[in-house]
Amino acid sequence: MTAPTAVGIDVGATKVEAVRVTADASVQARSLADTPATDVPGVLDAMRKVAAEVADPTTLAIGVGAAGLVERGTGRMRFAPNIAWRDVDLGAELASLGFPTTIDNDCTMAAVGELLAGAGRGVGDFLYVGIGTGIGGGLVLGGSVQRGAYGFAGEIGHFIVEPGGVACGCGNHGCWETVASGTTITRLGKERLGVDGHGVVSRAKAGDDAATAILQEVGVRLGEGIGGLVNILDPALVIVGGGPPAAAADLLLEPARRACRMAIQAADSRPEVPVVPAGLGADAAAVGAALGALQEAT
Repeated sequence: MTAPTAVGIDVGATKVEAVRVTADASVQARSLADTPATDVPGVLDAMRKVAAEVADPTTLAIGVGAAGLVERGTGRMRFAPNIAWRDVDLGAELASLGFPTTIDNDCTMAAVGELLAGAGRGVGDFLYVGIGTGIGGGLVLGGSVQRGAYGFAGEIGHFIVEPGGVACGCGNHGCWETVASGTTITRLGKERLGVDGHGVVSRAKAGDDAATAILQEVGVRLGEGIGGLVNILDPALVIVGGGPPAAAADLLLEPARRACRMAIQAADSRPEVPVVPAGLGADAAAVGAALGALQEAT
């Protein structure tokens, strides 16, 4: 008997990725497209295209993890800081695909994936931190994924750490994601080395001191923010996912761990809170979206 599958779509500001997944989180197929972030119809077309390319007769449902404020219960994208979505009914837009569709924030879906099949298995209380164009979060408390009153919980990239600092896509200045995201790595790389974020990581892996310093600087700001969130939320574990952590690994995470520990209140008087890479890697949001949709469909 052929195992049932679901399609998970991860929609960020730079890429749209779809995967077809079985209940054991095994990825059977994937498709990738660029995100035309300023072109709403173009983003929706890219979502439909990649989903259609991976769906097959075993597919029962589609799950979407989208970066932005996804309204609880309706699946409407109310606002996205780094994509031009404003009050878009994603469910209606994907209805032509012909599958039941579950829609949520991308990092909330990543937390689902890590809880069911990643580094969060067996952990009742953890924080997921997703690093990409911006920073997003997913929170698991008491074994349940938390969404807040309206579905907007986890927008951890948008507390202000530098008043009057770099402009953020949300409209404020100096948000955490302006100093600790993939966009930050690219901005500093272009300013100091004339390369983008991928170039920074490549040069750092080759031993370039200036590139390594950029990752250390961003890692410290990342860890400071994580430490503050640990003080607020008291998780047993922090899981860090997304493209930059997957690519840079400990070049980014080691300075983050050190800074995190220094920022935690009375760190020597409480259990250690490990900061670990996502078990599902950069696939966490897409796989989590698929697993969540498959659970609802079966």
